[in-house]
Amino acid sequence: MLRRVLAGSGAILALFHVWLLAGQMLAGELADTGRLLRWLAALVFVGVLILLARRGQSLLRGRKAVAVWLLAALLHGPSIAVRISAPDSTAVPDVVAALVQLAVASAAAIGLRLLVAFGRATKQRSSRPSASSMVSGGTLVGALSPDAFLRITPRPPPRA
Repeated sequence: MLRRVLAGSGAILALFHVWLLAGQMLAGELADTGRLLRWLAALVFVGVLILLARRGQSLLRGRKAVAVWLLAALLHGPSIAVRISAPDSTAVPDVVAALVQLAVASAAAIGLRLLVAFGRATKQRSSRPSASSMVSGGTLVGALSPDAFLRITPRPPPRA
C-alpha cells in the first residue's frame, strides 16, 4: 500500500514538472540560459535516480540518493528567490513553514531511528549470557580462540 502511495506521489510530482516545463517552453521562458541549465541538470538528476533504481539501490537512503535529492533541492533555490523578491510575495512565510516542517520531520525520524537502535542494542545485551553462566569447570564456555582478535583488528599486530 505504501509503495503505491509513494509511486502515485512520484508520478504526480513528475507530471507537475512536465506541465511546468511545457508551460515555460510555450511562454518562451527557456531563452534564459540559467533556467535552461537548471532543467538540463534536473534531467541529469532524473537519469541518476533511474540508474540507482536499476542497480537496486534505495532512492531515499544512502549517500548517493541523499546527494541527488539535496542537489535537486538546490535547483529550486532560484525560483524561490524570484518569488521572495516580489513586492507582494507571501513566499517567505511559506518557505519558513516548509523548512520548519522539514526540520521537525527530520528530528522525529532521527529520534525514532535512535530509539530503534537503542532498543536493539538493549535486546542484544539482555540476550547474551552472563559471565558467570559461561564458566564451566573453571574454563570459559565458548571462549575465543587465541587468534580471534586478528579478525577484528584494523591492521596486523607489529612483529616481535
